[in-house]
Amino acid sequence: MGFRRFIFFCLFFLTGLGQSLFSDDFTLAPSNVRETMEKMFAYHVENREFSPIVVRRSFKVYIQQFDPERLYLLKGEVEGFLSIDNRMVNQVIRDYRYDRFPAYAQLNQAIQKAIARQQKIRQEVVGKILREGPAVLSQPLPDEDYDYAKNSKELYERVYFRLIRDMKYSLKKKGVSDPSPELLKKILIFRESKVTLSEQSYLPQESEELNNHYLTLHILKAMAKSLDAHSGYYSPKEAYEIRANLKKEFSGIGVVFREDFDGIYVADLIQGGPAHRSQQVEIGDALMGLNGQSVTEMHFEEVLDLMKGGSGSKVTLQLQKQKTKEQHTVQLVREKIVMNDDRLSVEFEPFADGVIGKINMPGFYDNGADVSAEKDLREALRTLRNHGKIYGIVLDLRENSGGFLTQAIKVSAMFINGGIIVVSKYADGEVSYARDVDGRHYYSGPFAVLISKASASAAEIVAAALQDHGAALIVGDERSYGKGSMQYQTLTDERATSFFKVTVGRYYTASGRSPQITGVKSDILVPTIFHPYNIGERYLEHPIASDQLTGEVFGSLNKVKKGSFRDREAISVPYLAPHPSEWRQMLSQLQANSQERLSKDRNFQFFLKIAEGYRPKRTGFQSRRESVVSNYGAEDLQMKEAVEIVKDMALIYKLNN
Repeated sequence: MGFRRFIFFCLFFLTGLGQSLFSDDFTLAPSNVRETMEKMFAYHVENREFSPIVVRRSFKVYIQQFDPERLYLLKGEVEGFLSIDNRMVNQVIRDYRYDRFPAYAQLNQAIQKAIARQQKIRQEVVGKILREGPAVLSQPLPDEDYDYAKNSKELYERVYFRLIRDMKYSLKKKGVSDPSPELLKKILIFRESKVTLSEQSYLPQESEELNNHYLTLHILKAMAKSLDAHSGYYSPKEAYEIRANLKKEFSGIGVVFREDFDGIYVADLIQGGPAHRSQQVEIGDALMGLNGQSVTEMHFEEVLDLMKGGSGSKVTLQLQKQKTKEQHTVQLVREKIVMNDDRLSVEFEPFADGVIGKINMPGFYDNGADVSAEKDLREALRTLRNHGKIYGIVLDLRENSGGFLTQAIKVSAMFINGGIIVVSKYADGEVSYARDVDGRHYYSGPFAVLISKASASAAEIVAAALQDHGAALIVGDERSYGKGSMQYQTLTDERATSFFKVTVGRYYTASGRSPQITGVKSDILVPTIFHPYNIGERYLEHPIASDQLTGEVFGSLNKVKKGSFRDREAISVPYLAPHPSEWRQMLSQLQANSQERLSKDRNFQFFLKIAEGYRPKRTGFQSRRESVVSNYGAEDLQMKEAVEIVKDMALIYKLNN
C-alpha cells in the first residue's frame, strides 16, 4: 500500500488536468464567463452570486493556478491583486455584468512579463549549471521558501536550486548516480520544453480569438474554483479524462505511455489489450513514430491526442527495442479497454473451517453496463463463499477517494437491514434521502471497514452508513478525509455544452451527522501510512462549513415508513450516534485487544517510528526505502491488524452466543 494509487494515476488516455494547446476543439469568449457562472451560482450551496468574497478569491486562485510554486511572480507584483480594495471589487463586479474583464487582463499582462523574466533567468541558470557540470549535484540544497520572492536575485536563486532538485529527481528515477555533462544538458533541454509548453496559454496567441479563449478559460477556472474546494470548470478534454476514470473503460490499444528526457516509451501494458495480445509491444520500447509521423519533435500531449480513436479504428506504432535499438512497426486495432487494475479485488485467509475475506475497493465506478463496484462486490462475496463459510470481512477503503453516489448507496444497502443510508440537504433547504428498501442482508457477520485520511466522499458515505447502522466497525486512521458535500456535474454528459462541477449541498449520515471537515471517526485506531500527513478537507482552500441535521429534520425523516422490513427497532439509528449493535457492544474489548497487539508488534512500532521521521541506518548500497523495508518488511500491517480484529469479533460472538 502507498501513495501510488492515492495520487491521480495518469495513463495515456488520462493525461492530467493541466492546460493543453493541442486537443480541445472549442473556443471560449468573454460572454461565456457570466453565462457559465450564473448557472453555477444558481446551484451552489453557499455562494449565490458574484460577491466580493468570490471576487477576492478569484484573483488569488488565478495567480495560484499559474504560479503554484512561486517561481515567477514577485511579492510586489501580486500584492495589489491579493489585497484589492472595495472600490476595485465593486468595479470588477460591474464589469462582470457587462462581460468585461479588464482587471483579469491586467493580471495576465503581469504574468506575461513574469514569464519573459523567468525565461531569461532560466537561460542564465542553465548556462551556469552546464559550466559547473555534474559537481553541481553534490552541493547542499536550502529549504524551499513558499513566500513570493522579494526581488529578481531571490527569484534567480530559487530557480537555480529548483533546477538542481529536478535534475537529481530525474537521475534518481533512472538509477543514474554518475551523470555525464551531456546527460545533464539533455535533462535541462527536456525540462525547458515542458516548462515552455506550460507557459503558452498565458502568452499572446496568433489571433485575438485565441487570446480571448485562453483568458476566458483562466478566468472561468479561477472563478469556479473560488466557490469552494470542490467546484470547478473543465475543458472538453478534461471532462473526457474524468469520464474515462469514472467508467473504468476507454477505447484504445492498452498501452501506458510515459515521457522523460530519453523520449516517449512504453511504461506498461494492460493485460488482455490489443498491444499485450500482439506480443510485439514490450515494456521499455521507445515510441519513434505514430501513423507514419515521427514523434521525436512532438509534444507528449500531441502524441496522446493522436493515440485517441474509436473502437475498430487502426493505429500504427513505430517502436525501438530498449536493448538492441532495433526498430519495428506494429499495426493495432483500437477496442474497448476495461481498467481491471483499478477495480475491486478479493483475497482470503483460512480461519476455523472457513475464511476471512479481504476486499479492496479502490473506487465506486460504473460504466452503465456490466462493470460496477456493486456487481464486483457481489461476485467477490460469491467467490469467498465458494471457499467456505465467511467468518469475517475486511472492506479496504484506505485509498478510495469516491466515485458514483449511486454505487455507494447500493454497496451500503448490501449490508444493512433496511433504513436510511444517506441524507442530502440542498441550498434551498430541500431534504432528500436514500434508503435500503429490500431489507436483505448479503452478509451480516463480523465486519471491519478499513479507512485512512485518504478515504473520501463516496467512501465516507459507505463507512458512515455501515457504522451508523451497526453493521461494521471502522478501523484505521483517527478520521477519514472529511468531504461531506455533494456536487452537481456535467462532466459525464457527453452532450453538455460546458463542463463544470458545483457544490449543491451537504450530505449527512443515517444518524444526522455530517462528515464535512471532521470525517468519519474510527472505532479502533490503527494508523496507516497517511496518518502523519495533513490530508483532508480542513487543509483545502475555501471548504464549506460543517453542520448536522436538526433533531426536527432527523425525526421527520425517521417517521417515514417505506419498505418492507419486520423489526423496526432493530434497524433504527439514534440521533447523532451509531446503532448499538452486538459489534459495538464488544467495542471496548476489541479496542483493548488491538492496542495490546500493536504495542507488542515490533514491526508496527517500527512503522510508527518511521512515520514520525526516524530514518534507519543504511547498509551497503541500500536505498532509504530498502533500509526501511528490511527493518519491518513489506507486509500490510494495517490489513493484518484489521483481520485480527475481525477474528476477535467472531470469537467473542461465539462465546456470547
